[in-house]
Amino acid sequence: MVELAEQKNIAVETMRINEKTVSFSSGETILEVARRSGIYIPTLCARADLPSPGSCRLCIVEVEGIKGYVTSCTTPAQPNMVVNTNSPEIERLRRGILELILSEHPSACLVCPIRETCEKFDAPSSKTGRVTGCNMCPNRDICELRQLVEYLGLEQIKYPFLYKGFPLERDDPFMDRDYNLCILCGRCIRVCQENLGLSAISFIRRGHGTKVGTSFEKPHVDSNCVFCMHCVDVCPTGALTVRGSKWYGYPDSETSTTCILCERGCELVIDTKWNKVMGAHPVRDMSVGEREYCVKGRCCLPALFNSPDRLKYPAIRREDSKMIYADWDHAINYVSDLLSHYKPREIAVLCSRHLTDESIYALNEFARVYAESNIFYIVDRDVIFPHVEKSDGICKDVKLLYLTEANSFTNGIQEKFGGLENIVIQDIYASPLSKSPKVSAILPTTVFTEMNGTKTCADNRREPVTKAAEPPGNAVPDWEITVNIGNALNNRGFKMKDSRSIQNHIQMHPWIIAAVPMVPKDSLTYRGFPIADFVPDFRIFVERRLQSKGEVRF
Repeated sequence: MVELAEQKNIAVETMRINEKTVSFSSGETILEVARRSGIYIPTLCARADLPSPGSCRLCIVEVEGIKGYVTSCTTPAQPNMVVNTNSPEIERLRRGILELILSEHPSACLVCPIRETCEKFDAPSSKTGRVTGCNMCPNRDICELRQLVEYLGLEQIKYPFLYKGFPLERDDPFMDRDYNLCILCGRCIRVCQENLGLSAISFIRRGHGTKVGTSFEKPHVDSNCVFCMHCVDVCPTGALTVRGSKWYGYPDSETSTTCILCERGCELVIDTKWNKVMGAHPVRDMSVGEREYCVKGRCCLPALFNSPDRLKYPAIRREDSKMIYADWDHAINYVSDLLSHYKPREIAVLCSRHLTDESIYALNEFARVYAESNIFYIVDRDVIFPHVEKSDGICKDVKLLYLTEANSFTNGIQEKFGGLENIVIQDIYASPLSKSPKVSAILPTTVFTEMNGTKTCADNRREPVTKAAEPPGNAVPDWEITVNIGNALNNRGFKMKDSRSIQNHIQMHPWIIAAVPMVPKDSLTYRGFPIADFVPDFRIFVERRLQSKGEVRF
């Protein structure tokens, strides 16, 4: 029975921590047992999702029968072990260790007697660049070092302050590094080595000059760093920050969603400020699920989605050939009237692979009823018709195109549709095609952070997509536009009414979504638009990687 319990990792032994009897499983450390049992032990170098080195020494505890003190993050729990975590002597030693750490970290604000009053009226000045006190640090409210000072009640530091004088590192894209704030906990190094297997960074130099850096201290963009920002996520101080989001201050809200920039469908937490995306990060507990976050979803979303160039209002072409803005009722009626003048075989739909399942299914159903299933995707500059046999006849017959990824509709692809008369564009940005006289309507739609839905990802995982921000202007989700146009044409065969009805149809016809080509993880575009066109730092990253390695991998 005991062997079976051990195989299932069920606690079969007990020990005592602070006179409390707790259970544990074989292989757990004292720190892990204490955390699971609701007993707090301070630490700076240890995280639940990283190997524990025992380097900061703040997690020391007393173990009955063992001389001296042991680090709880590296000491295995043993049956009938008796542990004390907070004796007066241990707390005194911890304060002494913390004072040594703070002797090389800007700490005047941490022990200032008027700190609370100062912070009440002085917001963080994170735009100053160099941090000399807590009021200038963008990570002030999430700094673990600061939390530990409060827990231990540290009021003064008896050691002289030795400022390291490292220059600010701001030459790389996406991140700023101020190693004057670094406490050498090694978390960033371990997350890079253990979780990613990259070893892009390590400890360099010696003594007081020890710091974290790359081989030969070359820029990160020229190393094997992939800018996943895991190092930033595990940093306990403000030494590492994401440049694109730290200027906004703290978010108004956080929303978990699924990134659909590629097939992996990573879970992201979207930081929202003023109803706009200000940043993104993994779930706080990085031990939950796989960590495959790339720089696209981690750092590019604010610039990509908040660009002032986003389409905001529907536009239709007047009889005098001028494009004018219109409300949605006029735009829907205009497009549906335009479609009604063509036979189903004369209509085709270009569906973007970056859409949610609901939007993709709505377009497929629209194509089935109104376009003889002439729905296609563009993959590697090739036109793919998944539901009908590809033939030149389909392209030659088409006179009206309904596009949801207009920037991928290049001149070479357009030549395949020789009889084209009208184009309806449903997209997030204007493309060169938007200026064509054949474009009769331009319909603004939302990005995935501005809508609810689902997305089928690799391994047939269907993940939730949750609205985190408000769309610009009058933009609405793709599925909603398609459903409104389909219903305006008054065909009883088109039965889509709302998101719920679409989801019910998806469950009955899952092969529709399964036939959609997935977006590869190394894709550099979103809905046909190069991400680098909207995110300058991403352009630097891509250009330098192509120059040094000849390819860009995520």
